[in-house]
Amino acid sequence: MCLSKTNAEDPAIFEFYMSILTIVCSRNNLQALLVFALLVSLGSCTQDPWAVDTDHVELSTPWKPLDLMAVLSTLPEDSTQASEFYAQQTGQFGAIYVEDILRIGPSESPTTAFELRNFANHPEVQPISQAIDSISGTAASKSAHSETLQQAFKRFHAHFPDDSIPQLVWMNSGFNHAVFPTPQHLGIGLEWFLGAGHPLVQTLPTHMFPAYQRERMEPNRIAATAMRGWLLVHFSDPWYAPKTCADEMLFWGKSLFILEQLMPNTPPHLLMDWTASDWNWALENERQVWVEMQPQGELFETNRQKFGRWFNEGPFTRAASIPQESPDRLGAWIGWNAVSDYMNEHPETSLSDLMQTTDPLPVLKAYRPDR
Repeated sequence: MCLSKTNAEDPAIFEFYMSILTIVCSRNNLQALLVFALLVSLGSCTQDPWAVDTDHVELSTPWKPLDLMAVLSTLPEDSTQASEFYAQQTGQFGAIYVEDILRIGPSESPTTAFELRNFANHPEVQPISQAIDSISGTAASKSAHSETLQQAFKRFHAHFPDDSIPQLVWMNSGFNHAVFPTPQHLGIGLEWFLGAGHPLVQTLPTHMFPAYQRERMEPNRIAATAMRGWLLVHFSDPWYAPKTCADEMLFWGKSLFILEQLMPNTPPHLLMDWTASDWNWALENERQVWVEMQPQGELFETNRQKFGRWFNEGPFTRAASIPQESPDRLGAWIGWNAVSDYMNEHPETSLSDLMQTTDPLPVLKAYRPDR
């Protein structure tokens, strides 16, 4: 345990060190006091090499989230005026919303504005909007998640200064997309985060929204789900071109390691979209999972349909002899662990350099599942 700047600000770790100091001082033990001083000095020298002080980072563009639901609630009655107002308020993402997400027509058409108003006032959509307003889309919720994402993007900007930062967009996607990343935007469908037990969520057809998916529709997952989705899409060009299972594992591992650096205060199980129990299962069974994954036939499998089983979403990981008690996407989690071990061996490596690493072999050699 090191007393880095981050750790020193953690009340639990600070209390740990103070308790040791109290014991040392009460015993008037000079040797123990010197050991304690050495412990603190060593800890203070082992700063996280990828930590970012966001107080000193300015985003290249102002952080101004767009609330599409607020825009829809103030559309003029006249369709032509509504179309002009909508275009002015929503910009490029407004066209994406009506054409690609809702698919109700071309954005410049007054008829589309008419259909957009019908969507907002539809008897089946209004309960969704009301649920959003009272749960995932409250002012407090949006403010908290917006701040978390803003801090994450500040860290991203510090590590990748030449990459663009998206505009955050709150929306009701009609249960079409939980996250909709584009090069310029990060759209979040707030209806996907009403809570697994919400009556509206319980009415969703199970053949389209299986139980494992509904269980993940929790408000506390908004920021991590959005950031993970954006990173995976953002880094896909040009870094996603897997020829083998090991390539896929490396891409996921790099993306999740970077996500961890961008959201250091988020519980790691949420970064995987798991429960805490899922995370504990993975920790307890890491060695056995690796035994199932590491054979040449698995790790260097070239058939995407076969090796994709390690990375697909689902109720569990449907690969090799992995039991149904497992969480899904264990291949991605193993990749994260392997990249973490690799980066701990090479702390001089920047996150940008990591993303450009395309050979999985050095990363696999660094992996220590028995650590």
